[in-house]
Amino acid sequence: MSDAAAALEFDPAVDPILCSPYDEPDLHWDLDQAGRAIAGRSPAPGRRRSALLRPVPDDDATATMALDIPTDHENRLINDIRERVRAWRNDGYPGTTPVTRKLLVHWAEDSSHRQLRPFFAQREAIETLIWLREAARRDARERRDLEEASRAANDGIVRYCAKMATGTGKTAVMGMLIAWQTLNAARTERQRNQQHSSRFLVLTPGLTVRDRLGVLRPGSPGNVYDELGLVPNELKGDLTAARVEIVNFQAFRRRDPTESTGAQKALLGHDRIDQTESPQAMVRRVVGGLLARRGAHGDLVVINDEAHHCYLPRTGEGDPKQTAEERSENKIASVWFNAVRTLRDMGALGERDRLGGQASPVYDFSATPMWIGRAARGEGSPMFEWVASDFGLMDAIESGLVKVPRVPVGDDTPLARTAWRRLYEATPAKKLPKRSSDPAAVLPQPLEDALAASVSEWRRTFASAQDRGQPTPPVMIVVTNTIDNAVALYEHIAGCETADGRIVAGRYDEFSNVVEPPAGGSTQWRADPCTLLVHSRPDDDDAITARFAKLLRQQAAHMGDDMPADAIREALNTVGKPGRLGAGVRCVISVSMLTEGWDARTVHQIVGFRAFSSQLLCEQVTGRALRRTSYESFREEPGKTHLLTPEYAEVLGIPFEFMPMRGTRVGPPPPDRTEVYSVRGRSGLRIMWPQVLEYRTIASEHGFRLRPAAVQPAKVSDDAPAQRVEMAGVAGEMIELSPNDLQRHKAAHVRCAAEIANLLTLGGNGALKPPRGDLRDSGRCALFGSVYRALSDWLAHPAVDCADASVLLRHRNKRDFYQQLIAACDFGTHAAATPPRDRSRCSAGRRWATPRGCGSRPRCATSTRRSEASCRTPRATPGLSSTPLASSTITPQ
Repeated sequence: MSDAAAALEFDPAVDPILCSPYDEPDLHWDLDQAGRAIAGRSPAPGRRRSALLRPVPDDDATATMALDIPTDHENRLINDIRERVRAWRNDGYPGTTPVTRKLLVHWAEDSSHRQLRPFFAQREAIETLIWLREAARRDARERRDLEEASRAANDGIVRYCAKMATGTGKTAVMGMLIAWQTLNAARTERQRNQQHSSRFLVLTPGLTVRDRLGVLRPGSPGNVYDELGLVPNELKGDLTAARVEIVNFQAFRRRDPTESTGAQKALLGHDRIDQTESPQAMVRRVVGGLLARRGAHGDLVVINDEAHHCYLPRTGEGDPKQTAEERSENKIASVWFNAVRTLRDMGALGERDRLGGQASPVYDFSATPMWIGRAARGEGSPMFEWVASDFGLMDAIESGLVKVPRVPVGDDTPLARTAWRRLYEATPAKKLPKRSSDPAAVLPQPLEDALAASVSEWRRTFASAQDRGQPTPPVMIVVTNTIDNAVALYEHIAGCETADGRIVAGRYDEFSNVVEPPAGGSTQWRADPCTLLVHSRPDDDDAITARFAKLLRQQAAHMGDDMPADAIREALNTVGKPGRLGAGVRCVISVSMLTEGWDARTVHQIVGFRAFSSQLLCEQVTGRALRRTSYESFREEPGKTHLLTPEYAEVLGIPFEFMPMRGTRVGPPPPDRTEVYSVRGRSGLRIMWPQVLEYRTIASEHGFRLRPAAVQPAKVSDDAPAQRVEMAGVAGEMIELSPNDLQRHKAAHVRCAAEIANLLTLGGNGALKPPRGDLRDSGRCALFGSVYRALSDWLAHPAVDCADASVLLRHRNKRDFYQQLIAACDFGTHAAATPPRDRSRCSAGRRWATPRGCGSRPRCATSTRRSEASCRTPRATPGLSSTPLASSTITPQ
């Protein structure tokens, strides 16, 4: 396929998805230094190599400071294992048992009579684990290197980790692992099967995840084996041999059987005998029944879900480099890892080898298996050393398995950074005012405008969801740093009760938990809340303070006198599920991080008001919005019916700029410096060169006007929501988010005009074609005025049915409408290409190198001093531009 054909078939501005979710990725977008798909370039053939890549584009303001150095951190061992597994797959899975091969073929086949076909991301994860366990010899270099790295980092324990982006189906892969192990163990003829087992301990970060993973038990209603058809009918009977225990890690905290309080311990003093249970007693208390074989096969198999919580913490509790998040995570990790280590030491995981490993490896699953400390400090690669397979967020985006996260990349302020990308940093007042103390209180800027813009976008998403018949509303998440700020935002969004007992409604009707009564009535709390105030760790007694527990009880009381205290947790767990308690929830405000265990598919907006210390935390929070609403929505265009339609999520206040991913700002060591100086006595021969500040192109004066009689009927349906701060993903449509609809419509009008001007000068098959002539030599600044005026006339024409420019800007077939507009224009006169009044101004004080009377193609000129004014024209859409717009400042007016 030629570059031109590929560019026509896939445009990064509208085609973020390149690959089928059921096949191995065979195309990927090349990314520029800012992290966006390069416009005008065909997708690169082959699969993207496993590397540390930030899954969102950089801030326009700061990306320009990045050095153009190829510093992507490639995961060589993962790539080597991937190659070995691919060859093994193509050879028909040699070296496996008959049962294993039957399962692998079953998962790979595209059969019309099966419920759901596993995604390639799921197949690759389980295939890698099986290859390591059954097919790869112990002396295979890839297996040896992986296990050595795991032993070094885990006190001798062998662990295999599958890295899978949020929304790609980790639960199904755990079910496939349990089925593979159990069916082999049940059908083995050996007395002691060293490779397979039918006893499984699944460790989770909390009750929410524990309850959700109940589908891993073969006998449970709606279990994953029946729902997804993971086991062939002839093998289903043996699956009942599986014994699966699902335990949250908090259960492994060692207890004091005397249950002495802090005051009692202080009274007994230092002579008190410590009666805290031993690690072995703790393990027997929690999973004693699972440790007994009772006819089961093999050693115990441990499966860690959200395994980034389970690691051996670094020594030095008082390390000043540790962040608050790292200290908090280390407390969790020490409990979790100690449970796994104790199981190993007790022999539950099989015989120990001479290097400290164990016969039965530990299987880890996580979307972000990273060392939080390294991620925060940029110390080498932050990824766990024992990661064996990687289907990361970039793969998931290009395969259509997740929503495309869009983040702020630019705005119309003169600030060095985009404010809405770093809301907490950009907001001067870190403590937010409460309306319970002052009902007239407002949030500080820019938080107030960012929240209003996100609500405005939620409304458009809600209207679109209603048109599609979606049974539950879309959801917006707000993440804060403290309980006080969470309460303040809850009072601002949902409503509150003042000190004198007056109930005040929230500022946004769609999210208010207060019912406004008819005239003469009193306000009341809704029994079905639209907004929830929750904590990121509802199952952690150490995190839930008495004060916050009281807030949870108050929310439950508003829902009804008979509501239990944990009603809020139940509402949170059922968000987006029709007929359940949380079906009507539209907004969730979370203290700290709402990071995992929450699988709502209807989240479309996230607003973060807190500091983020690492890439890991940014990805975890953003992951709450990445699950697709539909996995059955495929495209209808010829040649693209195997691709899912793109879905998007808007993410404000989460910066994503910590790690040396696409680019460390630190390059290689500088070369030795050489001093250059003038030879004495020859200063008179010195040649002075001007300092070049910018290059600028003088455009020829092409102009045109719309001919009303030539306008053809056009109906531009509002098939997608429109959006004011520029929001972009690594690929796909760019939008503008604004708290003010009028500003958004005006900005959309300018953006449409800028895109048309770009396409008229672009050249090639992707350009717009005027009725006659060639405008490739024309400057976009010169054309913009004519385009803007023609667009205004076209939108106002009675033959054109289009609500406003924002609908046109977001329309999938907008290029066809652009061409229709241009075809209706008169290019016979050199109309003055003057932008609308007060829309543009060109700089004074420039010296141009184009003599009078020269041809239409101008020469470049240099300026040796800065002008007090700059030429301001609309920002061009990156996906539609193939050349830079000289050095003009380009922002919507």
